[in-house]
Amino acid sequence: MTDQPLRAHFTSEPIELPDGRRIHVSAYPDGSIRFRVDGLPYVLTEAYLSGNPENDKAILKLSPGKQGSAAAYNYVEELEKKG
Repeated sequence: MTDQPLRAHFTSEPIELPDGRRIHVSAYPDGSIRFRVDGLPYVLTEAYLSGNPENDKAILKLSPGKQGSAAAYNYVEELEKKG
């Protein structure tokens, strides 16, 4: 039997951001969480994924690249086209 992808047992309603982008969150039976975000490209700019599980929380920050990556130019260019 081949491994089948897990089906999400929870998927949030889309969260719409002020600029029109949408975020979807899914949770899976194995405890994993998936975030789907519209409006690519993104850069992972912050990640706290370990520590004391009783006191700490996992934090992920995605940025449209405003911290100096090549993604910053693409995102700003796209915003200018929409404006």
